[in-house]
Parts: sequence; C-alpha cells; structure tokens
Amino acid sequence: MTQDERLIELEQVIKSQGKITLDYICQTYHISSDSARRDLVKLTQLPHILRIRGGAILADKRVESPFLQRQQFSPDKTLLTDCAAKLINENEIVFVDAGTTSVSLARQLPANIRVITNSVEVLMEVIAKKGIGVTVLGGTFDDFSHAVLGHVTLQQISHYQADKAFIGVSALSESGITTNTELDALQKLAMAKQSKKVICITSFTKFNDQLMYQSCSWSDIDLIITDRTPPENIVQMIEKNDVELVVLDGETV
Repeated sequence: MTQDERLIELEQVIKSQGKITLDYICQTYHISSDSARRDLVKLTQLPHILRIRGGAILADKRVESPFLQRQQFSPDKTLLTDCAAKLINENEIVFVDAGTTSVSLARQLPANIRVITNSVEVLMEVIAKKGIGVTVLGGTFDDFSHAVLGHVTLQQISHYQADKAFIGVSALSESGITTNTELDALQKLAMAKQSKKVICITSFTKFNDQLMYQSCSWSDIDLIITDRTPPENIVQMIEKNDVELVVLDGETV
C-alpha cells in the first residue's frame, strides 16, 4: 500500500474515532515508527487534523470567534445550562466564567446564592434577579471575550473560596481545556483552583479541539455536562481521571 492510500484510510479513521496513534499506524500497516511519523506529518497538514504527542486528533475548529459573533441563544445550550443550574444548592458560592454558555446559565440561576464573575454579560443577567449576591472581579475589560481579565483579576480570585466553578470551554482535548489567550487560560485555572467542584458545560463540537494556551488539566475537572457522548479518546480521559459525565440523552460514565 502506498503512503497516499494509507493517508486516505487514516483520515477516515480520525474522522470516525476522533484520534489516531503512532502505534496504531505501525501495527495496522506493518511500517516503521519513522514511516508512521511521516504519515502523521502529512495528515496534520490537513486543516481539520491536529498533531498531538503520539498521534493526531480531529480538530475542526482552531480559532474561537469574538463574543458578539458567537451564537447567543440556542435551545441546546439552554438545555445544558438548565441541567447545570439544578446542581447549585441554596447558599452556595459559585464562580461563573465568561462566555455565551455562562450567560445562558446566568438566566437560570436559582435564588439565595452568591455569584463571583468576571463576565460583563453574566453581571447584566444576575443583577436583575432577586436573592442573588454578586461579586464582580476587577481588571481590564477584554472586548474579544466581554470579560474582565488580567493580573488584578487573578489576584482577586485567589482571595475567594467557592463551592462550585462553572468554567467556559473554548476547546477540550486530551490535554484538557485550552484557550486563545494566556490571561483567559490563567483565569479559568485560577477559578478552578479556588473551588471545591469544577463543572464544564460544553457541546460535542468542542471535543478534540485545541487552542494555543493551556488552562485546566483533566485533574482539575470534576464534572462535564454535554449534549452527546464524547469521542472514545475523550471518554478514556474522563474515565482515567474519574470525571463525572452527564450526557443529556441520559448516558453517563
């Protein structure tokens, strides 16, 4: 079999399984590690495939859109955030990260809780609600994310302890959560470190996507709420790190 023929088959494997490994290529096609690496180099020249250590993954989106260009309302997002809101107990303190999913969550928050947020859009939603205390993080306004970010923000987060953190997911791969900006990555991680439980609400489309800056690792995440069962390689990471998984069709891991 020629390399071009292998590449056609390998691309289909990645599309169906979400991932391919160097070992798989070697064993399936009885070729050397060097030949398999050359196949991976060729594969990752395709825009929807991303090279990772030991293989490659499907990565349909590599750049996140500015806040105002993202879809602000959707029934699927509402279902996800409704499920998340029901996990919040009376008198709890919760971090709510920035993003359109967080705005949807803010609309469904229960009363008698305190919200700590760096999101201007989340703030606008919760200040209209009775019975919700609000702490707004200081720092520099970022027009791309409509969030307050910066070293002042990080310092302020370190002074708080929360029961739960709802962390926005820009991309979630085998390395964990990644983002477009370093400050956003650091802010998400800071919220996670100051919380008893870290909850990520994400659509299936965010799985096996990877951006530039590393944020929360799998060991930082306690629960994922999503709309479809994740790809097999992500399920393996979930099981390996003892992360709870809630899928809206009722399946759980």
